[in-house]
Amino acid sequence: MKIFEINIFILLIVLIQFPGYAQSEKNMTNNSIRIPLKTGKNPSTQFEALVIEPVNLFMQSKPIKKDSPSIQLELNVVKNKSKYSTFLWYYDASSDGQKPNYPKAYQNYSFDLKINEEDVALVVETLDFGKTMFIDFGQTAVIGNLSILFKDSIGEWSVDIDGNHTDAFNTYTISLSEENEQKTMSFMSLNKNDGKELSIEWKDYKILILEDSEKALKLMVFKNDSKKNNRR
Repeated sequence: MKIFEINIFILLIVLIQFPGYAQSEKNMTNNSIRIPLKTGKNPSTQFEALVIEPVNLFMQSKPIKKDSPSIQLELNVVKNKSKYSTFLWYYDASSDGQKPNYPKAYQNYSFDLKINEEDVALVVETLDFGKTMFIDFGQTAVIGNLSILFKDSIGEWSVDIDGNHTDAFNTYTISLSEENEQKTMSFMSLNKNDGKELSIEWKDYKILILEDSEKALKLMVFKNDSKKNNRR
């Protein structure tokens, strides 16, 4: 009888769902987790040192405006005493050139949406070389031993002979660090007309700037022979 009671007690412990945290339907590996989402608010999920809070998933089959996303996820991520808040936007084919703004990078993690028809999932995994990522203004991404801080964005413009403002552009500043070494580097907005690649090289790293705005930078980072990796 005692053995039977102990087995029941163990089973109850296994089946307990801790309040406020998702416990089912998650696919977890050593360095990633896939969290299925439903419309509206979703429960928080604990992953390593992170508390992942999918605050609200909003979906619309026919966006009211052409530049409105078809799917929007409001996301909070808490790590220790730090909180990161952002939005992940997905646009359909009729969105007038708008592109998704994810996977988002925060610390050494990426936050990506996987969409299959009406099924939406948030995939969180460790940042890796050779993959695209968006760094929000003021945030830091950590890949291996390299830290990248999107430090500053300054709007500027050209002036013609009559003193009129012509072309507008931004100057961006990022701070790179590895162990005790640090480097601050600046670059201007991409020239979308010439199609030339803009990259920054420091130590053994090469950083491609794929897209830019005052809100976020889309980057891809390589180290040594990792340049051979397939681009996402």
